[in-house]
Parts: sequence; C-alpha cells; structure tokens
Amino acid sequence: MKEILKITASLTAVCVAASLILGAVYTQTVQPRKEIERAEKEEIIKGLLGFGHGKQIPPDLSVRSIYRYVINEPSTGTLLGYVVPVKDDKHALATIDLAGKPVKVFPLEQKAADLVDSGSRDAAVVAVLPKGSKATFADAFYVADVGAKRLGCVIPGITQGFKTFVKLMVSVDPEFTVTGVAITESEEDPGLGAEIQQNYFKNQFMGKTVDMLKTLEVVKEPLPPDYLAALDPAKAKKAGLKPEQLDEIRKKHVKDNIYALTGATISSAAVTRGVKDTVRKFVYRFDILKKAIEEEKIQVAF
Repeated sequence: MKEILKITASLTAVCVAASLILGAVYTQTVQPRKEIERAEKEEIIKGLLGFGHGKQIPPDLSVRSIYRYVINEPSTGTLLGYVVPVKDDKHALATIDLAGKPVKVFPLEQKAADLVDSGSRDAAVVAVLPKGSKATFADAFYVADVGAKRLGCVIPGITQGFKTFVKLMVSVDPEFTVTGVAITESEEDPGLGAEIQQNYFKNQFMGKTVDMLKTLEVVKEPLPPDYLAALDPAKAKKAGLKPEQLDEIRKKHVKDNIYALTGATISSAAVTRGVKDTVRKFVYRFDILKKAIEEEKIQVAF
C-alpha cells in the first residue's frame, strides 16, 4: 500500500511540474505567436490591396478594422454590433436590430491600437452595454483608403473544403468587384486540392462583379492557354505578355466560369462557394451598416 501511495505521489508531482512548465511556456509564447499571426494577416491584406511583393505602399494609405459582434441585451434581445472608427482615432459601437434598423450608438474611448487585442476589445464593448448584456465577436473586415479615396475592402471568409474548412480572404473594390483572393488556411491534399493556393486558380475570381458571382459555376474544362498564361505572373513574364495584352486577355475571359483544378473539383467548388458567400454577405451587411451610419449621423473615419 505504501508503494502505491509513493508511486501515486511521484506521478502527481511529475504531472504538476509538467503542467507548470507547459503553462509557463504558453505564457511566454502566446504573445509572440499573436504578433506573428497579426503580421502575417497584415501582409496578406496589403497583398490583396495590390501592395505585395515589395511594391511601394502609398504614404496616405489607411486600413481600418471594423469588428462585428452578436449582442444579446436583456431588454431588446439579439442585436448586431459594429465597432467602427470615428474621428480623433476613437471608436463607437453601433447596434442594429435584425431587421436592419439602428438601435443605439455607444461612444468608445479606446484607440485602434487598444482594440487589436480581442480580450481588451470584448471588455470595451461589454462595458458600454446595458447591465447583463453579452457580446460575442463574429468577424472583422477591413476598409482601405488612399487619402480621401476609397481603395476597397478586404473580407475574411470560411468554407467547407474536401477535408476540413478552408479559410480565405477576398478583396473588393468600391463597387464590390473582386480584386483578389487569398487562401489563409487549408488542409487540402497536396498536388490536388492544395492547388487552390496557386495563382492560376485564385486569379480566376479577379474582375468578377456581384452580378457575375450570382451565377458563377465551376466547370470541368481545361483553362484556355492564353488565360492560363495571363493568370500567373510568372507564366505571363515567361510568355513576354505586356500589361495591355494581359488586360485584353483578362477582359476576354472575365465572364468565364471557374475552371476546376484537375482532380480537385470539390476543392475548386468549395473555394468558389466561399468567395460567392463571403462577398454576398458582406455586400448585404455593409449596406445595412452604411444606412445606419447615415441615419445616426456617425462621423466615421472611413
């Protein structure tokens, strides 16, 4: 019996020590990991806005985050809440009911840097809501301006792939035409579904308008040779295609459906569905938010 107790005590001590070590390691690495993830996201957003691969970023470029929450208030029930930037680097929480009608605007004193951390942002939102309210973060999108001119928006999305969920980001211009697609997380099969990361697939979505997306389908046909060359910058350079030639080819094929990856029709369809759903939901939500901003006369900084 004494031996059993001794072994049990030893194992308990080992487990406690291991837990303390793991806890210390997690505490030391969690913040650096967040910083790395944040930097990677910023690079993806810049790339989608047209400033990747060492391209010079305009000094007056501003990319502002808008955070969407699902709020449950004791008196009004379920609402949508948008944390939007306003003048003087401050923010406001605009609540909207499920019918799209503005409910109330709550000023927030926090600056943009103070709202990057999800915990701090959640606390700031709950602090201004009526007692007993709950706020659950839903997602965020990013509005980019160059000076006083709108450049576009970048929206995150998620879709069910062949194996697991595929996370993506879609950039659109002020008219909501797709300007870029990035796959940010995927576990599709190498050599098959993983090809969704390739330019010749992702760039097929560029130039698709909202109306085009409504009827967009995936077809099991080979990519036309000229279109294939125009979709991949490396292939275009090798083929000696000039910018005006690239524009002509892309205009020629802009209304084409999405050409499926060989042996990966499910992955191709998943990304296509993800892009369509991401843009469709964004256009609907952005329109509601815009109307609420105008109605409540919120002095937004975008």
